[in-house]
Amino acid sequence: MSSRTDLLVRISELYYQQNLSQQDISKITGISRPTISRLLDEAKETGVVEIIVHSPINKNPQLSHLVRTTFGLRDAVIVAGDYEFDQSLTRCAHCAVDFLSTVLENNMSIGISWGRALEALCDVLEPTDYSDYYNVTVVQMVGCLGTGNPRVDGLELALRLSKKVHGTYSNIYAPVYVDSELVYSYLTAEPQIEATLKKAGSVDIILTGIGSLNDANGSLYKSGCYNAEERKELMRRGAVSSLLGRMFDINGNEVQLDSRYVISAPLEAMRTPAWSIGINASAEKAECTLAAVRGKYINVLVADEALARRMLEMEGVAVPE
Repeated sequence: MSSRTDLLVRISELYYQQNLSQQDISKITGISRPTISRLLDEAKETGVVEIIVHSPINKNPQLSHLVRTTFGLRDAVIVAGDYEFDQSLTRCAHCAVDFLSTVLENNMSIGISWGRALEALCDVLEPTDYSDYYNVTVVQMVGCLGTGNPRVDGLELALRLSKKVHGTYSNIYAPVYVDSELVYSYLTAEPQIEATLKKAGSVDIILTGIGSLNDANGSLYKSGCYNAEERKELMRRGAVSSLLGRMFDINGNEVQLDSRYVISAPLEAMRTPAWSIGINASAEKAECTLAAVRGKYINVLVADEALARRMLEMEGVAVPE
C-alpha cells in the first residue's frame, strides 16, 4: 500500500474500530481535527472504508436519490429487486412502515385513504414496534367504498391501523360518491362526518396508495363506485389517477364527472402535512404515480424499482442500469 493509503487505513481503524473521537485521533497522530475529518471522507470515497447498512429489505440508494432530486420530493425509498406485484407491494409496505416509525411522534394524526397498499401496510405493521406511542389518531380522509373487499375499505383500515399504533380513529360513515347535491349537503353537514372531514384537512402524516384508471383491479372500479362508461368518460377528459376518490390528469389537475359529488377531503389537503407518503408498485402504475407527484399531492414516494425506472423514463431522465 502507498503511504497515503496506509494513513487512511490507520485513521479509519482508530475511528471506526477503536471508536475514538476525531479529537482523540488528532492528539494521537498530531494531525489537526479538520484534516482528520477530510481523511475520513477520503477513506469512504476511495473505498478504504465501505459502509454497509443491513436492512431486512434491500433498497436502491442510487434510484432513491435520483427519484427524490428529479421530482423534488422530500424523500424517496425505492425497493430493490424485480418481483411480482403482490410481493413488490408487500416489500414497499414494509419500507413504508419503517419510514413511518422515523417520523411519527406522540399526539400526531395520520390521515389514510383506502386500497391494497394500505391493506399491505396494516398486514406487516407490528404493534410491538409502536408500543411507546400515545395519543395517535387515525383519520379516514375519504368516504367508504361500501361494497367489494372490506379489508381495503377506509373504515376497516382506520380501525386496524389505530389498533396497531395503540391510538384512536375517526371514521366517515358515508359513501365516497353520491349523485344528489341535497344528499351531499345533508351528509357533509352531519356533525360526526363534518368533524372528521375537518380533521382530515389538518393531519400530520398521510399514508396513501395511488389509484390508476387503467387498473381493472383498482379498489374504486372493483367496488362498483363507477362503471365502464363512467371510467371511459373520465379517461376521455384526461383522468389517469385518483386520490381520496378524486380523479386528476397527468399534471395533477382534478377531473370531475357531472352530477357526481365526492365525500372526502379536497385534493389540496394532500399538500398540507409535513409528510404525505405515497405507496405504489409496478411499472404499470408509473403514470398515475407521476400524476400524483406532479400535482404535489405526495412528498414521499415508496415504490419498487420497476415503477421508479418507468417514471424517470417518462420524465426523460437517463436511468442507470
